[in-house]
Amino acid sequence: MTKIDELDLDLQVDYTNVFKDKTIKRLVETVSKTFGVPRNNVMPVKNYEQETDVETDINILTLLALRRLQQLAADHLELLTSPEVAAAADSAVEESMMSDTA
Repeated sequence: MTKIDELDLDLQVDYTNVFKDKTIKRLVETVSKTFGVPRNNVMPVKNYEQETDVETDINILTLLALRRLQQLAADHLELLTSPEVAAAADSAVEESMMSDTA
């Protein structure tokens, strides 16, 4: 979820309370329901549009989002390489090949 600075004037000055902000919480819930993803996978970030200097508070939001993406990717790769998933995929391929020849 980007451009959070345009949502609330309080956030334009202080980004340390992003996760406590009621407006952000409502929007995270809306995004979660709309896209069908868990709320903890919706990460609010601010775009660097007019800044000339890097700000730590903004960087932290971006780094949190990147870390969550990395965790989700690692979980997905682990799931793909698990023996149970591999066996289910092989079974599905075999069924597909049998139905194609029938």
